[in-house]
Amino acid sequence: MNALKRILFVITSTQVGGAEKILVELAAHLHRQGVSVAVCSLKAKGPYSTVLEALGIQVHSLNMNDTQALRGILSYLMCLPRLIRVIAKVKPQIVHAFLFRANLLSRIASRLCGVPANISSIRIIENDRRFYFLLDRWTSFMVTQHLAVSERVKEATCQRSGIPLHRVKVICNGVDLKHCPQAPGECADAGPTGAKLAANLGILPGDRVCGTVARLRPQKGISYLLQAFMLLAQRFPALKLLIVGDGPEQSSLESLACQLGIRDRVVFAGLAASPWPYLNLMDVFVLPSLYEGLPNAVLEAMAAGVPVVATDVGGVAEIVEDQLTGLLIRPRDPEGIVNAVGFLLEQSKRASEICEAARKVVETKFSLQSMLREYDQLYAALAHSLAGE
Repeated sequence: MNALKRILFVITSTQVGGAEKILVELAAHLHRQGVSVAVCSLKAKGPYSTVLEALGIQVHSLNMNDTQALRGILSYLMCLPRLIRVIAKVKPQIVHAFLFRANLLSRIASRLCGVPANISSIRIIENDRRFYFLLDRWTSFMVTQHLAVSERVKEATCQRSGIPLHRVKVICNGVDLKHCPQAPGECADAGPTGAKLAANLGILPGDRVCGTVARLRPQKGISYLLQAFMLLAQRFPALKLLIVGDGPEQSSLESLACQLGIRDRVVFAGLAASPWPYLNLMDVFVLPSLYEGLPNAVLEAMAAGVPVVATDVGGVAEIVEDQLTGLLIRPRDPEGIVNAVGFLLEQSKRASEICEAARKVVETKFSLQSMLREYDQLYAALAHSLAGE
């Protein structure tokens, strides 16, 4: 019998993103098991709210103003009494939060409401917000269980926040392999629409494609990919760059592509409901992030049979073994991107070997089923301890 009856997930937003995707998978999984699941977003409802509500999962929004000015700070502080009201209504046994602002509010609200257990999930290594680490340190005593998405994230967080290592458990992200049950490069979701999608994007049958799937914000380092592509475009006349995603940097990145003289060969595909059809169009996947946790996009590319080039940041090296399951490069290094992508495009046999090894790693270590089992074990342990079993 499942000891977990009620759980509330709290997250900064329900826009399309890695942490949001994992929350949806967890919420849907628990909902199917008969657990009463509710989700609370600090910001206004995003696309994933629609997905959750279609499953019958209630989504609350605290309508936080997402600005950096005083108005944004006050709006964030006002979320605390609103979250307390949501917790009082849901009466969860466990509050599970994702991302820093949601983590901080949830641990305070859970303590004030007497929630038996709360979980704070640490998804990335924050490099530019040192005050976050101080707040983590000052409030960590309120947390029942800290979670990190990778060993490197755990180590960095404990070092900077002063949280003891034994208080942080690692549960890695997982990919649903049902999307790619066939041979690498033959994603089921791509289906017969692949040729039509390519045509709609202006990708011709003879073109080769270097691509990425990412939220368009400074963290993802897309400007360095554009700089690299300027050189790659000269070396590979039939190469196009496919950028899947949207975000605050889109207009500036489009302007940069124009300045570099490559706009006609860069496809900004916008936000996609599913990455799989787009991955099926790519010959090489690149993630040039400046910092990360354990990026879903890299795992998805590996599962889809696309050779990966990624910066060695956060937990990326825990997924990608350099030269074996992908190629690792330094951040902010356009030349490194050029060399790695050029190698994979020219050495097709080696690229195929890398794809095969990468797929096996995802199957054995980073499947969605493995991830869900670990979360089930954690929730069960917490619920049983609360019940005194």
